[in-house]
Amino acid sequence: MQILDWLFKVPTGATPGTAAVTAKDRMRNMLTHDRLELPAGKLEVLEEELTAVVARYFDLEPDTTRFDLKQIDRKAALIANFQLVRSKC
Repeated sequence: MQILDWLFKVPTGATPGTAAVTAKDRMRNMLTHDRLELPAGKLEVLEEELTAVVARYFDLEPDTTRFDLKQIDRKAALIANFQLVRSKC
């Protein structure tokens, strides 16, 4: 694990949005995706279904929904970020 931490260490002075940070995030996502053993396209289908469920109960701000696949303590976490306009209830 220490090797992976060293490999994905962000260079000193790197700011979010730089190529180094973007490459690091992509590599982490790929490794997490591989560990979950998800077939190709399944994560995208899951994201679409989650968005549809939330949209049944809330008006969503278009094009602001984001999903992040993160690794926390050797476990995967899917973090969904929805910008809610109002409740439909």
